[in-house]
Amino acid sequence: MPYRLESVGQNGFEKADLHIHTKCSDGIFSPEDIVARAAASGLAAISITDHDSVAGIDKAKPSALAKGLELIPGVEMSSTYKGYDIHILGYFFDYKHSELKLYLDHCRHLRTERAERMVGKLAKMGVKIGIEEIILKAQNGSVGRPHIAAVLQDGGYVKSFSEAFSRYLGAHSPAYVKSIETHPADVIRLINEASGLSFLAHPAQNIPDEILKQLITFGLDGIEIIHPSHDTYKQNYYREIANEYFLLFSGGSDYHGLKERDDETFGTITIPYEWVTKMKSRLVKT
Repeated sequence: MPYRLESVGQNGFEKADLHIHTKCSDGIFSPEDIVARAAASGLAAISITDHDSVAGIDKAKPSALAKGLELIPGVEMSSTYKGYDIHILGYFFDYKHSELKLYLDHCRHLRTERAERMVGKLAKMGVKIGIEEIILKAQNGSVGRPHIAAVLQDGGYVKSFSEAFSRYLGAHSPAYVKSIETHPADVIRLINEASGLSFLAHPAQNIPDEILKQLITFGLDGIEIIHPSHDTYKQNYYREIANEYFLLFSGGSDYHGLKERDDETFGTITIPYEWVTKMKSRLVKT
């Protein structure tokens, strides 16, 4: 059961969720569905942070406007540093920035190539699935491991997403292929050049302290403090590091809509809107 931060955002304070995925990457709901769920949950603001894609932002805009929900431009970008997969969350950037858009198009191409290589590895293990099925699952969004896991489940090779990752797709599993190998400093630069803020996503998942300290030197604006993988101790720990380096706080449910882990996180794992206000105050006025 994921950790639920029941107290944050309660007692009349506005709350936000700045880590949500849609069908435009590896979530199962459309951007419009996410807006409806967010409004029904009483959220004041959300950010759709699809993997290496900003396609969901324009799709969500009309319904967010109609429901009075603040929609913050967001993205979760992949990078690699010293053998670690590093995910950087970008917020408040110009999502139509030409260099950023070109780079994200390139990433989606790399993601499909990665999936093809993983399919090849699975085939050598006697697990026969097709790249076409995976692309179909992605519905023209960014292809990711959850799409491969879904096809494995459909084919009867595994009983659950968690089994797909533990047996085949996880970082230390036999069919794993490294993610996009862009240096995190380059990702941070791209977000910065598009006038946005960059945050390290879910550091407790796989980032040792010495790597975290090095990432901060690349110009991060903040750290994701609230996340389903962060218990109270981890939240306080990363909050102290962020304070030490004068970094901003962010967080959210990392919602994908996958039944095994997501049913009870949406609308409960949130951040106080005050954190959003502090992020806005850090933006460079142009």
